Amino acid sequence: MKAILEAIDNAETVLICGHVRPDGDCLGSAFALREYCVGMGKTADVCSPSPIPESYKFLRDSDKFCKLTRRHYDLFIAVDCATRDRIGRLDGYFRSADRTICIDHHEGHSGFADINLVRSNASSTCEIVFDILEPTGRITKEIADYLYVGLSTDTGHFMHSNTDSKVLFVAYRLACLGADCHGIATELYRRRSRAKTMLIARSIEAMRFYDGGKVCIVPMTERMLEECGISSNDTEGIIDYAISVDGVEVGVSMCAEKADEYKVSFRSRGRHVNEIAAVFGGGGHIYAAGCRICGETEDVIDKILKAIRDTEE
Repeated sequence: MKAILEAIDNAETVLICGHVRPDGDCLGSAFALREYCVGMGKTADVCSPSPIPESYKFLRDSDKFCKLTRRHYDLFIAVDCATRDRIGRLDGYFRSADRTICIDHHEGHSGFADINLVRSNASSTCEIVFDILEPTGRITKEIADYLYVGLSTDTGHFMHSNTDSKVLFVAYRLACLGADCHGIATELYRRRSRAKTMLIARSIEAMRFYDGGKVCIVPMTERMLEECGISSNDTEGIIDYAISVDGVEVGVSMCAEKADEYKVSFRSRGRHVNEIAAVFGGGGHIYAAGCRICGETEDVIDKILKAIRDTEE
């Protein structure tokens, strides 16, 4: 952690990069680090290969997302990225940076940066960023807000199995430092667009159950997304409706990103779904993982079911 703070201190320009289809943990950790860097007098920008989802545009500096001010940055920090390909089209900035850092909490991290801080037992990247910044005494209210967003979303608002005493302690400390816990919870869980609400309704109608109700798959086709007026970038959380059904052990969401290609997410009540995702070159956490699968809708469903059944043996 000291090496990361020293690298920031020695840089004049910093680019903090998240992964494709950024979620709350990715955005929270990235914006928190940007806020810290700016407070240290650095020029700092935040970006990812995908636009910021509508559901996170309430974040204070969301209008600064992907507004790059330099062609070259002294320091490149990747957050919440297990592999280098997760930074996508921003790889040129990674290659040209004088120093690179990666902060992550996924298993199977490839260690692609000069400095890699990886804790697979951490609930979120935001938890790790808290550990980095807390000793500096420079966690402002704004930083606390960002970190709370990631801590909350990656623990399912403190309902997932990764919610332990450390998570609750960090949440307490962030609240003490000024995090607007109620306001953030309202934005994240009690407010959504009409388009997202329509997608939720359509997704529940489209649920398919297999293996005696132990597997629930939610296919979101290009047509469904188009009819709801929503992009694939704004489908986070749909899988929760699958895994919350009584009796379901493995929940799966399939989101069409382009013709014959699906972004697939897995959630589990006990199965090691990272092993299922690994069949398709993906990965993640034991109970939450993802991958990409090419093919038409029915073919992709067949592939998923085969992988689920094969890994159970």
